[in-house]
Amino acid sequence: MERPHVVSFNGELDIWKEDDVEATLSVFDGTVPAVVDLSAVRYLDSAFLSALVRLRRRLPDCTITLVVETPSVRRVLELTEMHRLFQIIDAPWRDAQRKG
Repeated sequence: MERPHVVSFNGELDIWKEDDVEATLSVFDGTVPAVVDLSAVRYLDSAFLSALVRLRRRLPDCTITLVVETPSVRRVLELTEMHRLFQIIDAPWRDAQRKG
């Protein structure tokens, strides 16, 4: 199994951080599975959701997993049906990876 490329975010992801988010997500090239660790994110808005959709469009055949811990973040992802585009798993995923 290929080791995924992981990027992590924390705090609040809103329009003011859009450039940083885009730069961080640009490291994914689709050659290995991608993991976006949102376990330390407390809030996200439509600018971040749009960045995720752009990532999916750029890498249509890549496995992309979102790691979520905060209930409000999970709820936003559920309401926007992001599970149709991404695999969404609960944190802590690193411990599960080490055991697997």
